[in-house]
Amino acid sequence: MPGFSVKLKGEGTDPKYCCSSCGLLLNEPRQTSCGHRYCKSCLEELKRAIGGQFQTCMVPSCGKQIKAEDVFPDKAIEREINNIPVVCNNDDDGCKWEGPLKQLKFHRDECEYEKIGCIHSECKEKIPRRALSTHLAENCAFRSEICRWCKEPHPFKDIAKHQESCPMAPARCKWCGKKGLTRSQLQDHQHPQSGDCPNMKQPCHFEPVGCQEKLERKQHGHGEQQTITAHLNMVRDILRQLLGTNVVGLRDQDVEALENMRAVIPEIYKSIKELENEIHGATTSGRGVSKELENRVEQIRAKIEDVIKKLAASEPRVETIERVVAVLNREIEKCSSQMEAYERQRRQDREIIETLERKVRSLERIIALKDVALAEQDLRIQTLELTSYDGVLTWKIADFTRKRHDGITGKTASFYSTCFFTSGTGYKMCARIYLNGDGMGKGTHVSLFFVVMRGHYDGLLRWPFRQKVTFMLLDQNDREHVIDAFRPDPTSSSFQRPTSDMNIASGCPLFVPLSQLDSSSHAYVRDDTMYLRVIVDTSDLD
Repeated sequence: MPGFSVKLKGEGTDPKYCCSSCGLLLNEPRQTSCGHRYCKSCLEELKRAIGGQFQTCMVPSCGKQIKAEDVFPDKAIEREINNIPVVCNNDDDGCKWEGPLKQLKFHRDECEYEKIGCIHSECKEKIPRRALSTHLAENCAFRSEICRWCKEPHPFKDIAKHQESCPMAPARCKWCGKKGLTRSQLQDHQHPQSGDCPNMKQPCHFEPVGCQEKLERKQHGHGEQQTITAHLNMVRDILRQLLGTNVVGLRDQDVEALENMRAVIPEIYKSIKELENEIHGATTSGRGVSKELENRVEQIRAKIEDVIKKLAASEPRVETIERVVAVLNREIEKCSSQMEAYERQRRQDREIIETLERKVRSLERIIALKDVALAEQDLRIQTLELTSYDGVLTWKIADFTRKRHDGITGKTASFYSTCFFTSGTGYKMCARIYLNGDGMGKGTHVSLFFVVMRGHYDGLLRWPFRQKVTFMLLDQNDREHVIDAFRPDPTSSSFQRPTSDMNIASGCPLFVPLSQLDSSSHAYVRDDTMYLRVIVDTSDLD
């Protein structure tokens, strides 16, 4: 990510703390050979933008070539930046926090004025952390609201719409006026077949021929007697449509219409029978029906019989079509069976593949654990090969230039030697070196320290540690070794019996000047390698 966008306490920041690319406070600062500084991400973005190679410094007055091997982390500047005093980014909203930059992130994770997202993923609002509870309780459109009728939770924004159709909402029958029903009970109450509403309106018996009238149950007989003429006219219109159809010339797509006509004819017969009964009933009750009406019924019956004859003539063609359809249905069923078999096989194959994948992952984990165990064994063997048991440590420091550069930049200020012992059951010790110095020797001397470590046989040894310790920097020309020695202070915690893995290091912060390492008259560093020797006096040990 680019530099820090923060609000500083007091005056503006020193330009040396700003990125030469984005202009913000440096984030993971990197220094180039020309002395300018960039954020780590800005430098990587610059590298990507120009095809994977650095070009020139972006500072207009510089223009020097940047090389990847000359770019290194600037830990000193990073520590200074982390201690720059800043105020909270939410100070305009009322936050009074102020402190070093390194604590800003932790503060913002709990700042009451920081704007955060609602816990409901559908809600896109950003609200201050302090107002989140109020937002969730009163303002969020997606907060949960309980329906007062069905007692089920729904999003607040949908509750009104839900209540318009809630099956448990109270309802009243508009036909009979019955109260105390829910919406779902009202549907059962008004069901056309199973409902118990006495005033329920049901379709007319002549609905199949086009009558849209709906009557109450008790009105069905009386109402249909009053509309006999209208019902006969509807029957007449249907028959005209039927007689106008070229039944003999039916095509494949007319088979469905033919089946519909077959279904309509019994309904028409039923309607005619009901009409005849109503006509006789009306005559008996004193309502005269004209002779012309009876003649029309006879004409309708004759026309229906004519339609039936035409349908009978088209039956062979319909049967042929039905046989073809049956063959096609069998083929479709056969294809469906094959597809189901293929699908079952595919699922089985998929399960086998997944099982094998799980086995491979398991074997990979086992191999990884074995690799770790082998690496630990190799490290243990190497340590044993380098371990001495006579109180003398000869320490080879290879790759000296890189390690010294790491010490200068702060990447690795110090490192430890392998452990060594005064005897097989004696004191366990190691050395610690700062190639760029530590404390009063930082930047001017190599600092070398002696460390007492916790061993397996500490309970058998004499404490505090009292043995004389001698440090030697070996001249590889075998002329003039650098030698320093000291006797432990019995009162120092560094030489008491260890209670942790190792005690605090103690030794020589001014062991050898850095300038002396580069002396042409000595070979303290040759082939990028330095040799040190630590000698512990064991003469008074049993």
